[in-house]
Amino acid sequence: MGFHCTDCIFASFARNKKSGKYRGACSRGFTLTDPHVHTSPDDHFSEDPRNLVPTVDPFGEEYLRTSNVCDRFHPSEEAQAHEGAHGWWHARL
Repeated sequence: MGFHCTDCIFASFARNKKSGKYRGACSRGFTLTDPHVHTSPDDHFSEDPRNLVPTVDPFGEEYLRTSNVCDRFHPSEEAQAHEGAHGWWHARL
């Protein structure tokens, strides 16, 4: 399952009442988009906020990711508790 940007303390998400879709923002400067949508600005919105992942780094360059989160990811307390004592976060400490 793994973490998503929705689990990070640096990300925030808002749902548009009219469309029902989410848009994400990263305070670290990454652009969050849905990599399965190939048209802009549609790729900046998703019905599931977990689909929004970092695709552009803070310098405006394509972010070549190897997971659903960036290398600056920091899980929220809720995400850490949900992952449990034997989860990914605790294994990396």
